[in-house]
Amino acid sequence: MTPPESLTAKGLQTREAITTAARKLFAERGFHGTTLTDITSAAGRSPAAFYRYYTDKEDLLAVLAESFLRDVVAPLGARVRLPASPEDADFFVSAVTGYWNMFKQNIGIMVAVDQLAASQSRFAAVQHEFRRFGVDVVRSSVLRAQEQGYGTDLDPEHTALAISLLFERFTAVYLREDTSMLGVARTDEDAVRTLSTIWKKTLYG
Repeated sequence: MTPPESLTAKGLQTREAITTAARKLFAERGFHGTTLTDITSAAGRSPAAFYRYYTDKEDLLAVLAESFLRDVVAPLGARVRLPASPEDADFFVSAVTGYWNMFKQNIGIMVAVDQLAASQSRFAAVQHEFRRFGVDVVRSSVLRAQEQGYGTDLDPEHTALAISLLFERFTAVYLREDTSMLGVARTDEDAVRTLSTIWKKTLYG
């Protein structure tokens, strides 16, 4: 494989075309439903070009996931504040909006990692890092609410995990499946409002 630091402008364009195609196809078809030929065809590149940058499809996903953790998840986590009071609805809406946009823009990676995490430890570890971000934020919000005299009967660890997994599953289904069959009209605004309300009411009633 060609080291990233030694890529020419053309090489960078080729790698970007491959990763863009993979993100789109993983989101539409899932990891297992996407072949290497699908990716190279969508990118307008040859299989030989693919192998200059990645050893296989899983290697490509690992690179995408690591970049996502480093460039998207970590910076977002550093910007999350905590609710100032029980009336601080802006905290919940802002935090959920950031999470929602992050997930939506990178859903191909999230879905592909989820599909492989059940059978491959390296992707299970990546998924753990995705989840730890959400768990840490929710746990901190539970502890803040308890400092303010609310939610004293909540276990911070279990509550954080429960809400984080609820968000994760809800978002994956909402963004990828036809919810109209369940009688649910789909809009980003409704999704953010619903998740924000569930989180806030869990803490503050």
